[in-house]
Amino acid sequence: MKENKYNLILSNLKLGNKEFVKAEINKLHAGDIAILINAFPREYQLDLFKLLDNELASNVLPNLFSDIQEQILSVIPPNRLINIIDEMESDEAVDILSDLEDDLSKKVLDNINKEDSEDIRRLMAYDEESAGGLMQSEFIAVETQMKRDEIIEFIRENHTDVENLHYVFVIDTEKKLVGILEITSLLLAKKNSIASSIMEKKELFVANVNMDQEQVAHIFRKYDLYILPVVDDNNLLLGRITVDDIIDVIDEEASEDAYKMVGLESEDKVFTTPLSSVKKRLPWLALNLMTALLVSSVVGIFENTISQLSFLAVLMPIVAGLGGNSGIQTLTVIIRGIALGELTIHNTRKAIFKEVTVAVINGILIGSTAMLIAYLLKSDLMLGVVLGCAMVCNMLIAGLVGSIIPIIMKSLKIDPALASSVIITMLTDIGGFASFLGLASILLV
Repeated sequence: MKENKYNLILSNLKLGNKEFVKAEINKLHAGDIAILINAFPREYQLDLFKLLDNELASNVLPNLFSDIQEQILSVIPPNRLINIIDEMESDEAVDILSDLEDDLSKKVLDNINKEDSEDIRRLMAYDEESAGGLMQSEFIAVETQMKRDEIIEFIRENHTDVENLHYVFVIDTEKKLVGILEITSLLLAKKNSIASSIMEKKELFVANVNMDQEQVAHIFRKYDLYILPVVDDNNLLLGRITVDDIIDVIDEEASEDAYKMVGLESEDKVFTTPLSSVKKRLPWLALNLMTALLVSSVVGIFENTISQLSFLAVLMPIVAGLGGNSGIQTLTVIIRGIALGELTIHNTRKAIFKEVTVAVINGILIGSTAMLIAYLLKSDLMLGVVLGCAMVCNMLIAGLVGSIIPIIMKSLKIDPALASSVIITMLTDIGGFASFLGLASILLV
């Protein structure tokens, strides 16, 4: 969004030139309007949203930041909300209604189109992070024996209910999915061709309604899909998932993992209230305090060694810091491999061996450099040997724990991004201090 457009609309909104503002925003894409509202000062966000017609508002509302969306939903008149929800695709309506109070959600569902209401109620029963929670119930399906011209006419009659119509689904008389038919293939087919002869002959990819959204995203990524049909255990066609929904999932999962690795919740935004941010961050910092106390207790064991060789205190952070960084590098690679489905039961051992090998080689190279620096600073070869060996030991620990811990957490059905970083940092700190100070106690004191 260009700065001059932002300033033009905001300044006229402040002056009360509503007709001008309304004309300007009607020229914009819904995504750009959402960016405007997200960026506007809080006191003008609702004013701008009120100028949107119901159809445009239905496309803008799902793209707003969660706190702004919550603010708008808390003050919007119920009748206006009903009209907006009625314009939405079923999957987006589910996301909005799930955040409303039960009474208001029921009131909306009771007052929108009956068929849409039934679809939305059905979708709301699924886990929001499953294929059922992602899918939309709007799709076009034709039976296997329908002819090309019949299919085209059927699409003409029903296309207004379905956006992004690149494919239609082919079902049998029991409503079970048997194939997928690309619109281009339909237009190029001969007049009397039937659906079963036009549909794609290659493998049909589907998502079970209970499949986790990460697995769904993996299917889209692996097979370069635009649309994925959703079926139940009996292969009955229930809905479809489009690539724009998956882009949101991938973005959401990536952000969630990044937040979790540093102990934050995805709801903790730039302009979240200070008190709310404190509540979200404090437990993680308290956990960090506990692990730091554990690390310091290890250092305390070697208090006499440090008092005799005070220069060790200068070098200790080098060993711990490089080990921690190496561990986080390994952790990031492994978590990404898990997320993309690259790591399987068959290649996990190979991945661990590779990461340990990389860690040891890096340890030898970095340790040798550190040994030389220590010798040049203090003219003490043995001090350099202690530092270099400790570096190799800690890099080895980093490679092991950085690759094994997320795999163990995944096998225990725990999100590997959750708490892995703090555990790895604690273990590399302990390993680094113990190896460095232990070797110093043996070889230098």
